[in-house]
Amino acid sequence: MKMSVEQAYKILAVSKSADIKAIKKKYRKLMLKVHPDSLKSGKNTYQYSAQEINEAYSIIIKNLSDNKMSGYFNNSSDDSYSSEYTYDEEYYQDYNSYASDGGNWDAPVNDNAYTSRNIYHYAEGARGNITGSFVIAKGKYIWTIEEDFTLFIKSISESSDKLLSGIDNRRKGSISDTRRAVIKAQLAYLLAQQYIDATYTLNELITPVKQNNAQIFYIDSMLEIQANAPFLRAGMTLYPQSLKNHRLYLKTKSGNAAGYMSFRDDRLYYIIIPLLEQKRAQVKVQIATRQDKNNTRHNVKYKNLDFWIKISDNNSGTFPESINMQIEEILTKYSKM
Repeated sequence: MKMSVEQAYKILAVSKSADIKAIKKKYRKLMLKVHPDSLKSGKNTYQYSAQEINEAYSIIIKNLSDNKMSGYFNNSSDDSYSSEYTYDEEYYQDYNSYASDGGNWDAPVNDNAYTSRNIYHYAEGARGNITGSFVIAKGKYIWTIEEDFTLFIKSISESSDKLLSGIDNRRKGSISDTRRAVIKAQLAYLLAQQYIDATYTLNELITPVKQNNAQIFYIDSMLEIQANAPFLRAGMTLYPQSLKNHRLYLKTKSGNAAGYMSFRDDRLYYIIIPLLEQKRAQVKVQIATRQDKNNTRHNVKYKNLDFWIKISDNNSGTFPESINMQIEEILTKYSKM
């Protein structure tokens, strides 16, 4: 017999008012109790098995995303994706895709986004290892730091793929995988901008300095030095040279190319670079006084940078209206390939 929602809450020993964070914390705690090492020692045992705990956890998470409180999955609509996740080898469960309005997923929404997307959650095995992911909500939700960023990129990639697949199904001829991959990457980059509120997210990641109706953020950055770059001394100011292929290239005061900027936090590529491409921010860049002993990254020499970005309050909480138009242009172009 299938486990009911009430049984799932009983097994996990959480109240129906518990949020996702509390549920996940309790799930991990219980899985440690039933870990083989704990059972062998005769301590921290629990009346339910790992398989029952896993099943209860998945039902509760799914239930939170269903405002009808059905506790099980509805059949998918044309606008939903299939989802599957696995536990350890001894625990495997395959779920059908489903349509959901997001239920209790607590995140802002961009109603003007081009398409909706899935919100994913990691599935974990008996030892706490990640064994896959499954959908817990669907909608035009803005990314927040509570959503794993890798799963956010997965969500955006799937949305891009679905838009292209709709055209592929109507296409008479075929298109090479390479050309399709290029278009998919372009779409994903644009869609990501519709789901990231740059100023809001930066405030979550970094404490800003307030100044004259604007916020200034200091970001730990690096300069990937190009081969023919001049000598770069500590404290030297660098200036934007160009934005190419979603990279900010920098130059010295005399106009000599220095290299391009990179970030230690990959999430910032989807926040900082779009702001600069949209001309919604100002920057100040200097060679940092503190440098690493071995300034080599991916076989490329680098320098640590002091990087400040200034965002006007007028640009906070806004999304460029032109993105939907750019997406339409890409899809039109793709349909004619």
